[in-house]
Amino acid sequence: MASRRSQHNEQLKGKVCVVTGASSGLGESIAIMFAQRGASVTLCGRNEDRLQASLTLCVQASGGQAGRFLAVSGDVVDPSARKAIVEKTVEKFGRLDVLVANAGVADPQCGILTASEETFDKIMNTNVKAVFFQIQEAVPHLEASKGNIIVVSSVSSKIASTPNIAYPMSKAAVDHMIRCLAVDLGPKEIRVNAVNPSYVPTRIHRVPSETAGEAQEFLLNIEAMVAAKHPLGNRCISKDAVTEAVSFLASDAARFITGQCLLVDGGRHLMGFLHRPVPK
Repeated sequence: MASRRSQHNEQLKGKVCVVTGASSGLGESIAIMFAQRGASVTLCGRNEDRLQASLTLCVQASGGQAGRFLAVSGDVVDPSARKAIVEKTVEKFGRLDVLVANAGVADPQCGILTASEETFDKIMNTNVKAVFFQIQEAVPHLEASKGNIIVVSSVSSKIASTPNIAYPMSKAAVDHMIRCLAVDLGPKEIRVNAVNPSYVPTRIHRVPSETAGEAQEFLLNIEAMVAAKHPLGNRCISKDAVTEAVSFLASDAARFITGQCLLVDGGRHLMGFLHRPVPK
């Protein structure tokens, strides 16, 4: 038993990983678990202060091995930031084994009657375009290492939702990107997968302070509302549950798994349509 536990704790030992959106939420949790399991990690995020705080947590989780970590600040929508993420990783660690494309945005007021083109473009550019071109930057190095890619998608790609339509549209695009890239990059021995979690309370779901009315009320009560839709335990999933799935897909234990969108949702996708109150 102890031997198995030791192997699990070294699941990613020696691997060099990039995690985007690592300054909070799921990205931070993924980076910390990778640190615990032996990986060297480049953490990427837009907010310098939060990114440094996440970096500190990773160093602590590794037992103080600061040399295994790098922080690169920037917005993945910016091509120069995407390029810097890969170049600085390879410069420091000499290789790249795993790309976790986690950075994403959402907006509860992006329905057919409420969306602006600016908001629509922000969601699509961050959740789809930036992911596509971040992968493009990483492919030559992943081919050299026979590495893999994990994109954080969402159960919302499988369920009709209103009025927040642009976000699930973006995640549906991500899911099909995964399938296409698995075929395209398979001959290079690069695996490509996604995890599709149900609702996890993180910063992506925050509402601006000036937002009022039904949308604000919904987000304040969303955990109870979504938990009731989960067949498994009638509770929301934890960040650790999603992170465990990402760690597995990143590891050699998943060496023959590619093109999969792994639902980590307690059966939420089986429960059908999700209605969100329309903001006034």
